[in-house]
Amino acid sequence: MKRFWRILIIVFITVAVVFYLHTKPKNLYKLSNKVDIKINSVLTSLGIGDENIIRHLRVEKKSETAKWIEVIKTIKTEEKIPDIITEIKAKLKEYGVLVEFDKNYNVLLVSKNGSILNKVFFSSLKPAKFKAIIIIDDLGYRKDELTDFLALGIPLTYAILPFEKNSSYIAGELKKNNQEYFLHQPMEPEGYPKVNPGKAAILLDMPKEKIEKMVLKNLRNVDGVIGVNNHMGSAFTKNEKKMKEFLNIVKQKNIIFVDSYTSHKSVAYKTAISMGIPALQNEVFLDNEDNLEYILKQLSLFKKLIKRNGNCVAIGHIQKKYLPEALSKIIPEFQKEDIEFLTVSEYIKNEPADLQAKNKSRTRVKPIGRY
Repeated sequence: MKRFWRILIIVFITVAVVFYLHTKPKNLYKLSNKVDIKINSVLTSLGIGDENIIRHLRVEKKSETAKWIEVIKTIKTEEKIPDIITEIKAKLKEYGVLVEFDKNYNVLLVSKNGSILNKVFFSSLKPAKFKAIIIIDDLGYRKDELTDFLALGIPLTYAILPFEKNSSYIAGELKKNNQEYFLHQPMEPEGYPKVNPGKAAILLDMPKEKIEKMVLKNLRNVDGVIGVNNHMGSAFTKNEKKMKEFLNIVKQKNIIFVDSYTSHKSVAYKTAISMGIPALQNEVFLDNEDNLEYILKQLSLFKKLIKRNGNCVAIGHIQKKYLPEALSKIIPEFQKEDIEFLTVSEYIKNEPADLQAKNKSRTRVKPIGRY
């Protein structure tokens, strides 16, 4: 009898081990790296070097059946794309991967059993006629909030709330992936204190010294920012005196300011420009309603303003469920109409004209909400 139970236990353990090994996600990390190295060697052999790679990031992905690194690159080149694709396909044959080219997105996709290991976006060296600048606000709550946005493969500027649970972690992840990020500085809204701007806010009744101390502390919490924009702040951004106190710190730190424009009475952008600070102003909130139809409608408005003015700044929010899907739908449409996505700093760096003069007589969209 004892022997029977021993055999039964051994069979049970064997079945459990086999089941575990069968259901354990397959590790495709090595394959991801091998594919990336091989693609790089093909690009180098065709004269496409590091100077042509304008974006390169690695996103950790996991499904029920596999875990892998999704490598995303954006390459500017005038080489014939079909020739590049043919060469890459030939070199990757030994790895048993699927290599496809999506003409709508102008992207090469390399996958294994449905897991995308490598995305290579191709872009022309010729400057685009129109510029789209999108800021994604409210980062810092969750560790896994970046994945869907990074996978889009377009330049975005992220804005991190200070002293949230994962603020410093998200800053580190963005830095690791060479992504641009701002401090999303909470400011006093209309209706305060009933309307709460959250942690680390600067308020109208704070003396200049306290504002400076708070902002410097926030900048240390999300170390590595290249700019700052306001979270809420419909009351604070109307007050020129307090904005000057805040913007003096921005100027000392030699960083960019973007007025989120939560009130049509805001003087924040105008004040920053008058102080010689590189600045932009938001013109469209993309996702006040979190449904696909609404966000696509706002993106259509965004495109209309870009075509009218040559460029436009829009703001979306990391927690909105349908924003990544909506953005993925409009990317091919924007690219076909010669609209280039840029980060805030890329736009400012490559814009030779005086930003104040260029933005003087623009058509503004009145913000929705009162914060």
